[in-house]
Amino acid sequence: MERFDFDTPVNRKGTLSYKWDSQARNLGESDVLPMWVADMDFRCPQPMLDALQERIEHGVLGYTKRGDRYYEIMQNWLSRRFDWTVDTQWLCYCPPGVIPAVTILLDILTKPGDPVLMHMPNYDALYGAVKEMGRSLIRCPLLEDEDGFRIDFDLFEKLLREYKIKVMLFCSPHNPSGRVWTGEELEQTGALCARYGVTVISDEVHCDLVYKPHIHTPFGKIKSMEQNSVTLMSPNKTFNVGGLMTASVIIPDPALMARYRKVLGTWAMNLDTTFGTIAVETLYRDPDCEAWLDAVVEYLRKNAEYATEWINTRIPGVRTRCPEGTYLLWLDFADTGLQGPELYEFLIRKAHLDLSEGSEFDPEDRTHMRMNLACPRATLREALGRLEAAVNSRTAK
Repeated sequence: MERFDFDTPVNRKGTLSYKWDSQARNLGESDVLPMWVADMDFRCPQPMLDALQERIEHGVLGYTKRGDRYYEIMQNWLSRRFDWTVDTQWLCYCPPGVIPAVTILLDILTKPGDPVLMHMPNYDALYGAVKEMGRSLIRCPLLEDEDGFRIDFDLFEKLLREYKIKVMLFCSPHNPSGRVWTGEELEQTGALCARYGVTVISDEVHCDLVYKPHIHTPFGKIKSMEQNSVTLMSPNKTFNVGGLMTASVIIPDPALMARYRKVLGTWAMNLDTTFGTIAVETLYRDPDCEAWLDAVVEYLRKNAEYATEWINTRIPGVRTRCPEGTYLLWLDFADTGLQGPELYEFLIRKAHLDLSEGSEFDPEDRTHMRMNLACPRATLREALGRLEAAVNSRTAK
């Protein structure tokens, strides 16, 4: 018998779930299967649930701060999982999550109108933060070939030089494609950014969800960029606690850290949520939580392989590549002739599937969709069957 059960469905309807209870997205259709928002349909690790229950039974949920134990726990996690030695002074947090931390850092490091570079496609909340903060988004499109996405280093350097870039937002592992950047790619990126004086803000929320033999290397571990980078991590994706909204911020530069902490104080964000604090400490410390993580990564890897083979062998006109990390699948519908809003509506009305549109990750993209694979195998099988039937019925006409 398996120690952890990821096959038994958990009914999330009617729980104020952003993914399952956003019926307005369904265009009036019923029985739409949501596979868009990046959270898992699995129960969280039991030790964390027990720790939260213990605090509820205590009965007092007053103001909470992260104590010294948090720093030791994070240091141990980063050392054990990524072979990364991090000084206590480098560690801070952002109770609302990674994107608010990105916004704070953009406000500190840039002013309205300044250029901020991003590889595209990319996580919509990241480039959305650039635009909402009134900064100028400089797109550096990724190259795509039979092996997947890769960085166009010639264009990258050209843009750094031409626009005098001082800040880059980086996504590692890459959302939406699931690429896990190699050490060589990160070293080359770091060398260019160091040469042109660029500070890198690296969103690494999927860092714990990487499939062997691929290895995640934190960007802050790149020596050439140690003092000129910020690494953002969170238990959000790792342990399916997006609703707790808490993140860790790793800033080796003491001057930048001081400015960051000052903003937290100004906005009264220097205290943490009670449940967030308890969750972080339990998830990163309890060995059963780490065992749960190892088991869920293996389950997700099998889901990714299962879905990739199904799509590439049974659904003509749709193509994909098996992700190296994350639980996200990037689907190319170009050969179906469907694109943009027509593609989204087709999937809702004919396949009864709600996926994330490619335009969310690059405004110029009209032919891709992102599928969330973090669900029981039976749910994934149902989704793939719906997709196959809908696409094949269209091409058979």
